[in-house]
Amino acid sequence: MMGWINNSPHSGRVGRVTGRRGERRPTEPRGYAALPGTGPAGETCGACRHIVRGRRWRKCELARALWTHGPGTDIRAGAPACRQWEA
Repeated sequence: MMGWINNSPHSGRVGRVTGRRGERRPTEPRGYAALPGTGPAGETCGACRHIVRGRRWRKCELARALWTHGPGTDIRAGAPACRQWEA
């Protein structure tokens, strides 16, 4: 008796969008309160009063309700200021 052998061409293989097994695309920071670049010219998120800094992360206080424990809700301090920017 043969048992339950699966001879289909896809048996046992799990693919990912990125290609090689175990690779992931870097997560883009998307924790801004508004679209970066819509605020005052020459200002950045790093100079805003709403930035919250951890040891390895930066987040926007105005988007606190959306925060996760991952890099998806981070912001970049060097990003252009958004329309919610305040000194």
